[in-house]
Amino acid sequence: MVKELRQLIDFSCEDSDQLNLFELFHKMLVRMSFEAVDVTIDTTRKRIEMKVLAEDESYDSELVNVFAETLSVNLGYADLNTFLKSCILEDGEKLKHYYPFLTSCFYKFYKRTTRKSLVFETA
Repeated sequence: MVKELRQLIDFSCEDSDQLNLFELFHKMLVRMSFEAVDVTIDTTRKRIEMKVLAEDESYDSELVNVFAETLSVNLGYADLNTFLKSCILEDGEKLKHYYPFLTSCFYKFYKRTTRKSLVFETA
């Protein structure tokens, strides 16, 4: 599944037109990796702004978490593709549940928008 996610990242970062199409995919990947909210990706300035949880204990996955403490983070990156690949976490839960959802959702979006096929290699 990690290989497919890397391929989707490669494809989504190929040219600037596709960056707009896959902005939500990129934000979701950053959110999941950093447990962040309010993610903004500024491709012109090569900056990612987000709010991350100050403490894991303040977060409850079953609540809306309006009152969870957050810290503002502003990161710079040299290459968006490389940065997004560094966001891939290879722990069991994300690998089993979140990554398959992410790749299938955005693969379908890509197919519907471009009418082309993206071929994933299988192991």
